[in-house]
Amino acid sequence: MPQNFYELVWIFIVYAFIGWCTEVSYATLDTGKFVNRGFMNGPYCPIYGVGVIIVVGILTPLQDRLLILFVGSFFLTSVLEFVTGFVLEKVFHNKWWDYSEFPFNIKGYVCLKFSILWGLGCTFIVKVVHPIIYDVILWIPHMLGVILISVIMAVFFADLAITVATILKFNQRLKVMDEIAASIHRLSDEIGENIYEGVSGVLEKSEEFQDSHAELMDKWNERKENMREIPTLLEAKKRERAELMEKYEKLFEEKSVGFKRLIKAFPDMTPRDSSESLEDFKQRLNIKIGRKSHK
Repeated sequence: MPQNFYELVWIFIVYAFIGWCTEVSYATLDTGKFVNRGFMNGPYCPIYGVGVIIVVGILTPLQDRLLILFVGSFFLTSVLEFVTGFVLEKVFHNKWWDYSEFPFNIKGYVCLKFSILWGLGCTFIVKVVHPIIYDVILWIPHMLGVILISVIMAVFFADLAITVATILKFNQRLKVMDEIAASIHRLSDEIGENIYEGVSGVLEKSEEFQDSHAELMDKWNERKENMREIPTLLEAKKRERAELMEKYEKLFEEKSVGFKRLIKAFPDMTPRDSSESLEDFKQRLNIKIGRKSHK
């Protein structure tokens, strides 16, 4: 068990890195290519570091009771994953992973399959891996360890600030793009409705014309005058629609390395409000839906 803050931070760093390696390995097996998994840009997944700290801190005294160790790991990591997913969704308005398709899930944040894997993994860590890692931490000269921790955590917090800013900007861009997409759909509907009304009007007057030629001449002429305005109106709406589509495409083409990384890292990410633009992003990036990732 960690005896001081120095050891605690080292445990967090080591297992956050191991967690990132685990996620990248899983993604490689699943997709056949490298994917920088995790909430942040650097090689660390904080949820793994926090998870191991909780498990080691609470369950180390019970490490010789294998069943209790597994059950405790299963429960503690499941609570952590649920709370993390819930808080991230409330703060950033995105659901970063979704286990809804798996049986025995709770609101899509946790599911039985991955909770069992968490339990088995943490049991193995406490029994086999952590004693080795802890000895290595104690072996590092204290002054060197302090320097390394200071540098690593400075980079970590800078990365955290950049990631938060990227997510907020990403959400704002999605909102703007969705508004543009809605306007494009509205204009498309208006163009179609104008064409429909013009054609329907012609057919209607033609049928009436056959029945009562003399009485409908004035109405027919009035209708023709109205129809002369339709091409001008349609042209204006088409130009507006083209301008909106150009603006929409420019938002896709803008430099967005951070956006693309987040979408690739969390292919099942869904906004609190449905987003057509996010789905468009996924299709353009050829994102395979169905892969799972933690933080």
